[in-house]
Amino acid sequence: MIEYTVDPTTWFSERELEFTPSHFIITKNPLNNESKQWITDKLTGRFSIVYACSHPDDLDFLLAMTQGYPAFEDPKEAIMYELRWA
Repeated sequence: MIEYTVDPTTWFSERELEFTPSHFIITKNPLNNESKQWITDKLTGRFSIVYACSHPDDLDFLLAMTQGYPAFEDPKEAIMYELRWA
């Protein structure tokens, strides 16, 4: 029999924010389905996903608008993400 544990923080708090506060740390590695699941399973702090580019005239504008980058409230979690997904 497999025994499951439920983390109350995951179920009863809003960890993924729809906006990115100014004090969040934006990472440099893009997000994918696997890395987002890793954030949900392995980390505990709040995060958001940033869809931005440096200038709308950039050639990579469409890619930048469709590819998200995670931003973390805790700098330690941003470092853990970068080390894992670099």
